[in-house]
Amino acid sequence: MEVPEGLADALVPVVTELVPLLRGRIPRGPAAALGRLGAPEVTPDVFGLVAGRRTAGSGESVTLSGLRSLGESVSERLLGALELTLDGLAIAASDDLAAVVPGPEATPRAFGFGVIGGPNPETVIAVRLLDQLRPQISDLIVRLVAELAGHEAVTPLLAAAPELAGEEELAAAHGAAHLALAVAVAAPVLRRVDAPLAAGRAAAVVGVALGAVSALLSEIPMSPAYATALLEKRRAEYVLPVSASCSAEVREHRFTLAERPVIGESDFSGNGLAAVVPGGIAVRTGLGEGQLGVSLRVLERPPEEVELDWWDEVVEISWRAERGDAALSELAPHRSRTPPWPGDFRVRVHAIGRDGEERERYELMLWQAPAGPEIVYKHSDRLGHVVRGEPAPEIEPPPEAAHRWINESVLGDGSTVTMVRGASLAEVLRGFGADPAEPESAEELFDDSDLDPWVSVLAVEGGVLAVEFNGLQGSYPRVLESVSRAGRTGSLFWNINTAGRLSFADKGKVLTSFELGHTEEIEDPEVNEALSGLDLDSYRDSLGKGLVAVERYSGCRLRKEDIQRMNEEDVAYRILPHLPELYPEVRNPDGSRAFPGRGPMDAETDRLAFVPEETLRDLAWRAASAVAEHTGADGEPVVAATLAERRLGPEAEYLARRSQLRADREHAWLWQAIHNATNPDPLAAAISSLSAMRYAAGPTGERLLEHVRQVARGSRE
Repeated sequence: MEVPEGLADALVPVVTELVPLLRGRIPRGPAAALGRLGAPEVTPDVFGLVAGRRTAGSGESVTLSGLRSLGESVSERLLGALELTLDGLAIAASDDLAAVVPGPEATPRAFGFGVIGGPNPETVIAVRLLDQLRPQISDLIVRLVAELAGHEAVTPLLAAAPELAGEEELAAAHGAAHLALAVAVAAPVLRRVDAPLAAGRAAAVVGVALGAVSALLSEIPMSPAYATALLEKRRAEYVLPVSASCSAEVREHRFTLAERPVIGESDFSGNGLAAVVPGGIAVRTGLGEGQLGVSLRVLERPPEEVELDWWDEVVEISWRAERGDAALSELAPHRSRTPPWPGDFRVRVHAIGRDGEERERYELMLWQAPAGPEIVYKHSDRLGHVVRGEPAPEIEPPPEAAHRWINESVLGDGSTVTMVRGASLAEVLRGFGADPAEPESAEELFDDSDLDPWVSVLAVEGGVLAVEFNGLQGSYPRVLESVSRAGRTGSLFWNINTAGRLSFADKGKVLTSFELGHTEEIEDPEVNEALSGLDLDSYRDSLGKGLVAVERYSGCRLRKEDIQRMNEEDVAYRILPHLPELYPEVRNPDGSRAFPGRGPMDAETDRLAFVPEETLRDLAWRAASAVAEHTGADGEPVVAATLAERRLGPEAEYLARRSQLRADREHAWLWQAIHNATNPDPLAAAISSLSAMRYAAGPTGERLLEHVRQVARGSRE
């Protein structure tokens, strides 16, 4: 709807009277959010601002679309701030307005209106109703607001006070002034429309005004002072160190970290990896076109060590920032940009996978420092040699390279792979605690979120491959002992952080088990032979190295095709978990606890180290009995017999194992207390059983703990 000639001029007296009044009623927070709509360089991740600009669609007016884009919290807060003021305004109707906008008689007297899709803010409902009953009214208001914003009598009312200098103050002044203008225009127009919108008049006024100001502020630039204020704010809030994982766009075998688009070719012939370009640096990639993962770290000072182990190429160069804010892409958020100030910087570029034999990725480490010479820390990939004009070396891939596919497979986020030499599928399943006669769908178990353990097995050359997708039973000593009775066993567990455990067992005995990267001294010669030539202290290809060792020791082999075949067969078996290992309480030479201060009685727990062993054993079983009494399980025959005999018989052990599964967790704390009471070390038995009792024995347990405190205190008096 076009604005009739002279209508904007007719509204000027009303607008100039209302804008100062309304401007003072608008809260600073949402006003600043509105004001920043005119500053596209400000991104939501920095200031938590309004985000998600929308265009009209699905039959919505531009006003309604703009209102929705601001979010519920902005519109509801502004409605609350302005509602009482709007209800109390006395606005004289303009003859020009009456001639253009028909009054209440033009609004349908009977209508239906429904809202679907969940709750909507009052302002949205009011604007939707207005658009349905009086089409083009909101569009008229949008056009009037835009025209009046440039009117010579109104423009001075929209300017920020000259004494304002801060980013938030300038943004708030900008947003409040233009919203006040939009409200001052919408109020008289909608007052003219009146019933049946009167009940929601304030919501309609604020809603239409917000839709109008959303469109207007997206087009109006901020004051020149705002750019300076914004830069000062960003510099003050840029706190080192900064780390970000980014995606870099690769074109013609390079990506850039720069303050502006880099045009022209880059000369990488010097070091084969990185080069200074106008406004930043460029990095030579193996990938020709596409996206690559880059880690950006901006530091306060030079790193203490040079990281060489993981990377193929490491080069350090100097670069001068002209204004700062160098980024991997024009749309990069501020957290993945360099500092927003000029100066000399050193940047260390790390690269891996440029030859295409593993996933290509990069790390850029940046810190402020005077210009210095180029330093090449490591040159080892073939691409670098070619780019530098050197003969490309013949690089023989290490044995672990054969397993790099693991990281991109269904096993990558965490699994346990166990290989058993010369065993049958049934023997391995029983060793895990699974029943060979009860297969299930692996896909269904994988999709189930109950976390009960399960395993898939496959006959491979040399023995059996057992895989737990996101499970870890095969890393437990009880399972390794049981499975290795069927044949020599190697196992590797890892999680999403690639932290893992490598284990070897034979003839029912665990020979060694250690965390990847923390190799311990190993006496068994066959285990040492399996580990020969594998640098387990290096984290690069650590999973592949672990799998090579497991393959060598077990005589089996893990191939990508085996996992594909396992998935196609879709067979798995639920595991009845073995009971957890029971460990002795570690003591100092004088008998005191090596790790004091922890336990069911906090610091007083340490006194138990000096209680006679017979008393400790009695306290452990009394704790288990307290749980049984409180839960009402003491009348069950198996529980009663276990407590009377103070040992886990076959039936009791079966129930204790089942209590670790989702369907049988009703008495999990009881069986944990009973199992802990069987610990051969009396002190460990007492402390762990009393700890389990605290969660499941209620008042009975509290009384027993008070008795234990008295016993512990008496032991040291």
